[in-house]
Amino acid sequence: MAGKLQKKERIVSRLNDVLIFLVVFNILAVPLYVALYTDFSIGAVQELNAKLLYGTLKALGYQVETKDAMVYLISDGTPRFIEISWDSTGWKSMYAVAALIIATPISVMSRKVRFIALGILSMFVLNYFRITTTVLISAVYGFQAFDLVHTILWREALIVSVVAFWVIWLAMEKYNIGKIQIKIR
Repeated sequence: MAGKLQKKERIVSRLNDVLIFLVVFNILAVPLYVALYTDFSIGAVQELNAKLLYGTLKALGYQVETKDAMVYLISDGTPRFIEISWDSTGWKSMYAVAALIIATPISVMSRKVRFIALGILSMFVLNYFRITTTVLISAVYGFQAFDLVHTILWREALIVSVVAFWVIWLAMEKYNIGKIQIKIR
């Protein structure tokens, strides 16, 4: 009888954790929707991405210029205007990683903050790679490939990477990977 009661308590505890996660995650969705509704953006992040893209393309030998969040690329003698929009900065992926980690009812906040910082940096780097490869593939194979690469390939890849980062973090928390443990005898 005691075993069944303990099993029931574990199930109730897990369901409670799931409920907490869902409530907190949905509360954290509110700022996301406010940002989307108000067309919130941070121009400096867009310009940083444009400057990074400019530097990479210039280093690869492309004829390129930049102004604000625009990159001007000459490809096959044709000028191409590439705007780094707010959505192109990957901010939603960064926000999603942070929200998933915050909403998960395990770990202490200081450990969550470290993984959030690592997650945001990882998503920024991956997004920079996404922007760069999309432009390079388009420059080589024609800009008609831009939407295919940008929308179909990379959108799903970013979603998978956000979930993968979160699952890796969950596994690290579950198995105490990377935690400093001090044993005093």
